[in-house]
Amino acid sequence: MAMFERFEPAARQAFVDARDEARRARQDKVRSEHVLVGLLREPGPAADALAAAGLELAELRARLPRGSADTGGELDAEALSLLGIDLDAVRRATDAAFGPGAIDRVGASGQQRLPIADDAKQSLVGAVRQAQQFGQHTISSGHMLIGILDQKRNGALTVLTQAGADLGALRADVLQRISG
Repeated sequence: MAMFERFEPAARQAFVDARDEARRARQDKVRSEHVLVGLLREPGPAADALAAAGLELAELRARLPRGSADTGGELDAEALSLLGIDLDAVRRATDAAFGPGAIDRVGASGQQRLPIADDAKQSLVGAVRQAQQFGQHTISSGHMLIGILDQKRNGALTVLTQAGADLGALRADVLQRISG
């Protein structure tokens, strides 16, 4: 995870969350729309700006394209909730006890890491570029959201547009949050 050494812990966790979202949506790659949902799951400037824009986790998650990829042994939050188990609470407790992403490192035997799609890679490159422009040494979730918003086209922009988000206002809000 050397690629993420300059990323703040919440930003790194948002990417771990994105991988979980890709698996939940049965996708074969982590895409920008999964990163977007991961950003909303973790406290920080991106989640604050997305929430201020009226966007909610369940709504964005419902807009993710569903695939048929066999992602192998993922934990099914919906099925667990039927049993009274809150997967997000289990993840938080596991992360607190064993470190971020511990539950995913165990995984099912033979579980493969999902590759990162080009649009998600471009988002990460944009996040680094944005932090450099501000002269900041660490990359926050806000920088990651700007990396998504600054692309001409990607799945996350489609999800945001379908959810009725004002992309210009969202970008201005997150820029204000990270520039202080």
